[in-house]
Amino acid sequence: MAIKRIILMFLLLSIASCEQNKENLIQKTIIVASTKMDCQGLAAQKCLLIREEDKQNWEYFYDSIIDFDYEEGFEYEILISEMEIENPLQDASSKEHTFIKVISKIEKTSENLPS
Repeated sequence: MAIKRIILMFLLLSIASCEQNKENLIQKTIIVASTKMDCQGLAAQKCLLIREEDKQNWEYFYDSIIDFDYEEGFEYEILISEMEIENPLQDASSKEHTFIKVISKIEKTSENLPS
């Protein structure tokens, strides 16, 4: 009987933590440029360039987008989820980005990229 109570408590705590994470989850649409650029985070790397729909300027995106299969030479409009990470590791992102779906994928060279 005690084992059933422990399992039940574990399940209830798991469900509660999932619900708490959903509160920190937002969805947004971003544009991903057709090429990656050199950037400097903790180490030299290649970064995606992104912008929000209503913005003109590209921003360096130092993180990754979980489950997003980027192919250079295409400009993407994608829907992602963004979740706040409680107590992130030092120097790590405080947000986790997850790919939801491709809205559009166009073979082109993105314009107005930073130099």
